[in-house]
Amino acid sequence: MVKNEIKKANRKALPKFILIMVISLVAGGAIGFFSAKYSLNALSGSMRALGELFGLYIAPWLMLLIAIIEPVISIALYRGAKMLLNTWDGENDEICDKVEEKLSVIIWLSGAALIISYFLIAASYSGGFAAFENEEFILPFFIGIGAFFCILIESIIIQQKCIDAAKITNPEKTASVYDMKFQKKWVDSCDEAEKLLIGKCAFKAYTVTNTVCTILAIVLAICALIFEIGFLPSLVVCIIWIINQSVYCKEAVKYSKSGNKLL
Repeated sequence: MVKNEIKKANRKALPKFILIMVISLVAGGAIGFFSAKYSLNALSGSMRALGELFGLYIAPWLMLLIAIIEPVISIALYRGAKMLLNTWDGENDEICDKVEEKLSVIIWLSGAALIISYFLIAASYSGGFAAFENEEFILPFFIGIGAFFCILIESIIIQQKCIDAAKITNPEKTASVYDMKFQKKWVDSCDEAEKLLIGKCAFKAYTVTNTVCTILAIVLAICALIFEIGFLPSLVVCIIWIINQSVYCKEAVKYSKSGNKLL
């Protein structure tokens, strides 16, 4: 009975899977054909030049803008959270939830700002040492570096403030954000409901990362053909992809063993 159900599920899903694969093959073949026919690889030089212009003229100033905007938004949200926290009587769950929501948004924004700044500093470096040959580029280059370190420091301080505020509503959590084992200690201090929530969020992140890596791997493979970007971008994506899957599978095997408990 179980085998019949398995076969039935496979037969039901197989036609849609085959259709998607055929469409993908046709689309890939068409892209390759038209790329060769119309010499789209000639665009690679224009894209490289555009990337250099972005790195030299735009990326440093974007980092400076982020370094200014990030603390403004974060401080405003943090003050709102602190005002709610000051009215908390230690029992009102609604206020507690609102505080944690605001703190989570702040951590999310500061983390996103830091990730974007890593991309922008790489873009600023993309011109190489040739940027020093032109005095016009020297000032923006060092402004970008200074802004990057400002964003780094701001993100650390902002997240430390948020963690400290979260400890007020969760007195059982005492780990310092500067502790190298902070994440492990924080999770260890969570109750079963919190660990279940972390597990659900982690699984969602895992599935989305797999989907994004799949799409990026396909797009970058096509770009390697059309725009001659080389294999390094695909290599980076595939390294992230295989690490993501390997860690997940390793942990799954670990917790599936007899006697191991997830919570």
